[in-house]
Amino acid sequence: MDILKLAKEYKRKTASRYLSVSSEEIAIKIIQSDLYSVSKKYDGHLYLLHFDGKTATLYNHGGKQLSNLGLLQEAKDLLKGKCKEVVLAGELFLHKEGKRSRSFDLTSALDDNHKDIQYKVFDILTLDGEEKDFNIKELDTKLKELLKTGISVNAVETFFVESRKEIDSLFQDIVVKGNEEGLIVQSDNGPTYKLKPFITLDAVVVGFSEGEGSRANKLKEVLLALQISENEYLTIAKVGNGFTDEQRDSIFKELEKQKVDSNFVEVSSSNIAFTMVKPIKIVEFSCLDVYNENSKGSIKKMSLIFENESYSALFKKPSVSITAGVFLSFRDDKKVNTEDVGISQITKIISLETNEKSNSELKESKLLHRQVYVKESKGIKKVRKFVVWKTNKEESNEFPAFVYHYTDYSPSRKDPLKKEIKVSDNLIQIEDILKLELDINVKKGWKKIN
Repeated sequence: MDILKLAKEYKRKTASRYLSVSSEEIAIKIIQSDLYSVSKKYDGHLYLLHFDGKTATLYNHGGKQLSNLGLLQEAKDLLKGKCKEVVLAGELFLHKEGKRSRSFDLTSALDDNHKDIQYKVFDILTLDGEEKDFNIKELDTKLKELLKTGISVNAVETFFVESRKEIDSLFQDIVVKGNEEGLIVQSDNGPTYKLKPFITLDAVVVGFSEGEGSRANKLKEVLLALQISENEYLTIAKVGNGFTDEQRDSIFKELEKQKVDSNFVEVSSSNIAFTMVKPIKIVEFSCLDVYNENSKGSIKKMSLIFENESYSALFKKPSVSITAGVFLSFRDDKKVNTEDVGISQITKIISLETNEKSNSELKESKLLHRQVYVKESKGIKKVRKFVVWKTNKEESNEFPAFVYHYTDYSPSRKDPLKKEIKVSDNLIQIEDILKLELDINVKKGWKKIN
């Protein structure tokens, strides 16, 4: 049995598909069911435990294997004689009596093989060579049977309730009063929910995107970042909800005045490149969840340096994504620094990898088209340049495959230099974009030059 492959599949298909729900949405998003199982969410790391009849070993989806933890001897003693082989899923965490578990505490505790590391089991994948798909009652019974008397290794404590009102009551007792991270709720008819309170963060606006059609000249989304050192920013979120129509008008006009250049392209939800702006505006926003990995692995995003009124890409660093971001307000009482809009807001919630890797290993881009046109009138020379390139970085999942860039320079205009960027993952589409832009912008009087 390939346990590492199983760990990756379990993370991708099961654990990553939990539906995030806030406490205010219990009655709206959790569907009606005859029975629910409710358990505390532990803030640790997901691991599979494999017992082959002789030894017990822990595996995570990233390929890490643990075989020398003290709790593994306990696991072996608990399971021996009860089954020939079993694969369990659970949360590995550092237990702190009377205090909430934190995922970043486990990272250092593993290096020291800390005696208070514990493993809470919540699922059975295979038992004696057979895949298992227990209902919520059967699963709880079997876990308690297998792990009875366990101290460092045991089943999660499960409450069975019949209404969403009872779920809310447990949330108030365990999460609000008990200061725990959240609850895991599973209904007997399938869906599993991750129930957590809203998270509030402060971040600086580094870009914005414009609406389309009737929403033209209105704000669609803002690109938000945290300051991680002087003049260095790490993007974390794209937020487009929570703005009033009046705010979409006024914020768009304000940000238009703050436009700056950037050699890095970040794409909005509508696949249009963000217009980058000076990092001076701070917003407060809420989200339902902050996570540092997805089905493809750890999340890394480009860190940006802002100097001389321009952004330049540095390299990718461990970052996060969010769920259900909503704009709340502007924070004029705060300043753009590492204290007010720093990364510590995130590391208090979730751990980030520290092994930063340079982006130098990425392939170089390839120029596909470059056309320059000049038009001279009354001694004034105007220039329009059209460039298309293939990034060769699309496999990183951080870059589009193709980029179109348009530059329009007219020295007699109030805003002499205008730029436009469009991206695509399809060669035919980017070629069509270039053709359309040439038809629109190159008319009589424009002369093509080499």
